[in-house]
Amino acid sequence: MDKFDHVIGRIYDCAANPDLWPDTLSQIRDMAGAAYVMTSLVDMSALASGGAVTAVRRFSPWNENWLNRLDGILQTIPGGGALFAGGVDLAWTQMTQLPEADFHQTEFYQDWVAPQGLRDCMTILPVQRQTITGFMTAPSYRDRALYAAEDCLLFERLSPHIRRAMLINDMVDKGKLALALYRKVLDSLSVAVFVTSFGRRLAFANASGEAMLSDGNFIGLAGGVLNARRVAGAPTALDVAIDQAAKGDGDIGLKGIGVPLIGADGDRAAAYVLPISGNDLRGAMGQGHAAVFIARRGEQQPMAVEILRTVFDLTPAEARVASLLAKGDSPALISEALGISINTVRSHLAQCFAKSGTADQTALAATINALMPPVMTNG
Repeated sequence: MDKFDHVIGRIYDCAANPDLWPDTLSQIRDMAGAAYVMTSLVDMSALASGGAVTAVRRFSPWNENWLNRLDGILQTIPGGGALFAGGVDLAWTQMTQLPEADFHQTEFYQDWVAPQGLRDCMTILPVQRQTITGFMTAPSYRDRALYAAEDCLLFERLSPHIRRAMLINDMVDKGKLALALYRKVLDSLSVAVFVTSFGRRLAFANASGEAMLSDGNFIGLAGGVLNARRVAGAPTALDVAIDQAAKGDGDIGLKGIGVPLIGADGDRAAAYVLPISGNDLRGAMGQGHAAVFIARRGEQQPMAVEILRTVFDLTPAEARVASLLAKGDSPALISEALGISINTVRSHLAQCFAKSGTADQTALAATINALMPPVMTNG
């Protein structure tokens, strides 16, 4: 197992036991050559009214007093708007936003960056919901070279795995998931949890999961096999994710992160799949098992770009083009909105057709719109 695969396994262990985050983030810090690495799941809803944000923050060893100061200065970070505009899974670096000499003149640099002996900063958004945003941030020491393309690629490869672990932590009440997935703990969770073995055969459902199976709105059993309602391709994505998770940590990739589920009554839910046979922590049940978490909470519903990535395995650029097409924009308008050539738009659309199994723009837009809640801000 190489270093990257080992870190992926550690990230998934953090989904089961959040106490492992500091050590796991230390390993990512060392891979990136950073001063520290921090993840934050932030409720941004209070910013509009001038209130304080609330955050669940985890980090490799660093001075916590300095990190806590970030809550009040998030909006003053130079070039921060480009980070949010980029969307999920695209790395942002501070020194690509303005010349370094100009950065040194900013209040943010003088009050927060310089006193800690820092220089550049690499940040990515693993999570971008309507009110909840997840960050992974890696400032560098003053004597380190500026972050390069290969550093950004590392964060972009890690981002979907961080997203899965962060959101599963959040769904189970900040990580109150027993290390060995004990029934008494899972039964106490309001979120539906299912454990499957090879072939998606149901091995366990907690009380909320049993209730969900009974009403049959989102999911059911056929011959002992867990099946979602077959609507607009989403259950196929869930099937693939569970099958991949059963093989271990390295196979699941983007699959199973916010798979949209559409109930018979039109209600919406999102499914998150976690391998639980990869390492010792999650391997107590033996090989071939996966855990499926299904949340109805509004803040767990993925944004459009994330849905398209996880269901059809689109790149971030392809997903942005597809989501604009689904809104009714023409290729020419998409080209203007994203600042790319019309030929690039057409190239992205060709990939979208191939990956989604659709033949043209009308079919692609219809397939996407069937997956989206009736009211959703496109991410």
